[in-house]
Amino acid sequence: MYNLLKKVILCSVVLLLMVIPNISLAKSSVNVEKISHNLMTSEQGDTYLHIEINTNREVKNFSIQENPNNKYQLIFNIEDAQISNISRQEKLDGNIAKKVFLQEKKDTVQGKIYLQEVNNNYKIYSLGKKGIAIDIFNSVVNTPVVSDVALSNVKNKIITIDPGHGGSDSGAVGPNGYTEKEGAFAISQKVASILNQSGAKVVMTRDSDVDVYGPNASARNELQARVDVGNNANSDIFVSIHCNAFVNPAANGTQTFYYGSSYQGQRLAQSIQEKMIEANGLRDRGISTCNFYVVKHSYMPAVLIETAFITNYDEEALLSDDEWQTTMAKAIAEGINEYFSN
Repeated sequence: MYNLLKKVILCSVVLLLMVIPNISLAKSSVNVEKISHNLMTSEQGDTYLHIEINTNREVKNFSIQENPNNKYQLIFNIEDAQISNISRQEKLDGNIAKKVFLQEKKDTVQGKIYLQEVNNNYKIYSLGKKGIAIDIFNSVVNTPVVSDVALSNVKNKIITIDPGHGGSDSGAVGPNGYTEKEGAFAISQKVASILNQSGAKVVMTRDSDVDVYGPNASARNELQARVDVGNNANSDIFVSIHCNAFVNPAANGTQTFYYGSSYQGQRLAQSIQEKMIEANGLRDRGISTCNFYVVKHSYMPAVLIETAFITNYDEEALLSDDEWQTTMAKAIAEGINEYFSN
């Protein structure tokens, strides 16, 4: 009986010694728990793709390089890591990069980023306990708008700018063929440049002529993709920029919309509307409540700006004019700055 008890105890000790190292290894490994991305704008006005790989603890060893076998791919490695129960593929912006794919290789999580074009302008860095981030810069450098406006109130604010339409959706078209997506994007880029010069952190829903969700998506999917950009960035405000349209070409003026139950949205709309009218001299159509998807579903105060009527001959000409676009961009930026003054 005594010998049998000794054997049982010995076997138990051996099993425990075999299990403990595995438990210790599991506790020390990094779990990849989430992948997210945003289009952002640097202080110099350059657009870049920001990818975050969130983990349960700080990542100590990580690296990134161009795939030696495929120059259209970047490969990053996270050592001593494993993938949690998440999707191993994330669709990206579609302009700078198409998608990121994760896989496990022994004790390493390896990710492949599929680029739209060859790009060696990228960096990887730690987010501390949140994980790591990868920034991939657009190969096309935007020329910053020179602003003579001091906007001290926007410093360190996270501001999402949403250029209306894009890609497969032209939006409204003017009598001379100028499209809403062109006008909205041109003004949005200038707004982003001005805000960045003043220390704001600008997030763009799109940085070129692309669909945010994907080509020919349903309206709901496309609009939700734009909302997701702002929500995922924890933005302080969301500003969607558009051109108005109507069957009667005589319709004219500038208008700003906000969601009816949002007092802060109303304040933001009023501040921007007043500055735009001061600057452009067009008919003041005022501010109005609306049920527009991007305004309603954004977590932060949100507005939708109708800068001018693209279906009006005179206003279409203004919308396509670089100097007028800059004037409107400065006014919108001033309105945003005014909102943050209280």
